[in-house]
Amino acid sequence: MRRVLAPAAGLSAGARVALAILVAQLGTPAFASAVEPPTVDGPVPRATGLASGPVRQDGPCRTTAAVLSPSSPPAAATAAELRDAWIHGRGEGQVVAVIDTGVNPGPRLSRVRGAGDVVPGRNGTEDCDAHGTLVAGVLAAAEDETGHSGIAPGVEIVSIRQSSSILRADSRAAEREGDPGSGDGGGADGAPVGTGGGVGTLATLATSIRLAVDAGADVINISEVACVPAGTVLADDPLGGAIRYAAVDHDVVVVAAAGNVGDTCGDQNPAGPDASVPGDDGWADVRTIASPAWYDDHVLTVGGVDPAGRPTDFSLRGPWVDVAAPAVDLRSVGADGAGVSDLVVDGDGARTPISGTSFAAPFVAGTAALVRQAHPGLTARQVIERIENTTIAAAGGHDHAIGHGVVDPVAAVTGVRRPGTRRPAPASTTLAAPSPEPGPPGAGNGALVAAGALALGAAALVVVVLLRPRDDSR
Repeated sequence: MRRVLAPAAGLSAGARVALAILVAQLGTPAFASAVEPPTVDGPVPRATGLASGPVRQDGPCRTTAAVLSPSSPPAAATAAELRDAWIHGRGEGQVVAVIDTGVNPGPRLSRVRGAGDVVPGRNGTEDCDAHGTLVAGVLAAAEDETGHSGIAPGVEIVSIRQSSSILRADSRAAEREGDPGSGDGGGADGAPVGTGGGVGTLATLATSIRLAVDAGADVINISEVACVPAGTVLADDPLGGAIRYAAVDHDVVVVAAAGNVGDTCGDQNPAGPDASVPGDDGWADVRTIASPAWYDDHVLTVGGVDPAGRPTDFSLRGPWVDVAAPAVDLRSVGADGAGVSDLVVDGDGARTPISGTSFAAPFVAGTAALVRQAHPGLTARQVIERIENTTIAAAGGHDHAIGHGVVDPVAAVTGVRRPGTRRPAPASTTLAAPSPEPGPPGAGNGALVAAGALALGAAALVVVVLLRPRDDSR
């Protein structure tokens, strides 16, 4: 029988202790000295819907606001900076799936269609968390009068709402309908999602990838992550199968956020391999696993940098990090798909900047769409390699913070590195990880593991982590 943890934002010290105890009870060490890379040999999920029972809203939807100081330009590229990346178009003809909390269509996000939703009767084109809409805005917002634009404003967005920290599986409604098997049984595989932790599981994430592929996606953006301590064996075989279905069987570029330390993920990983150990690849020293980011051979994993191109403290490192992109004080559309915003407003009125690896990922997914439009003969693997090989490399070379370097959309499309581009400083092992932030309102006292790379302190997304006992005979 599968066991689950109900994650939420902010892994406190007490929560880590509780997690270690629970994992020990499952027969799985909470921490281990070595991690084996995951495989994609798992079964491909069935093309079923995501809704598995009644869902209720627990609190007001999040909104956005703008303080837009003219003296502080956004870290991400403006339309003027992207002109040279648009020499072949702005992504027209490309379909990018945003697997997230849904996307609210609006004047600046007009090409959005739904392909799945955890809410019965809905199609993914509603977003109560604001997260998915902000992700889509970084990726594809139409240019406005100020010059703000998404990376690839010509793409079509396929929205799949597979998670939310505001929606809850409604056991009360299930009981009223005489269905004792529903309630907390929100996982696509029948595993309960727990209470107080929102909706969304690794199983529904796997199904969402299948739905995105079947909806015609050329690129898939996943700004969500399930983090657990090294040594915890994730029962994410269907996720591996779904990634194989997308990246290998259907030639889709899969882009994923690296995750945020202190917001969604626990201990920071080392900045790179141990130079004193010949042939060390860094996997033996991993402290925190992040899925789906750790599917390195088939997923383009994106870390975060600040406006100066330096690795951010909060971006989770790992041997699976391939590239990096802007992740601090960004701008996107408003929560209604219109206007421009640089703040997220929580249900209690708290305002937080748009920052986190969640928003670095769509920068890269948009770049992948531009490359696919400009070079239609490239395979998904070749698109990834082109993006990696045209980055602004770190002065210290490849590391576990920004991988090959910071993505340059112009260079990725043209194949020509631009002169004068800044080289970010190498990651430092002395960088201190930020203190864990408290979880969002309504997260619940029993929340243990965060999932969803949203460093807003406002809307950590929930992906239930499935665990299985370690097979010590392997």
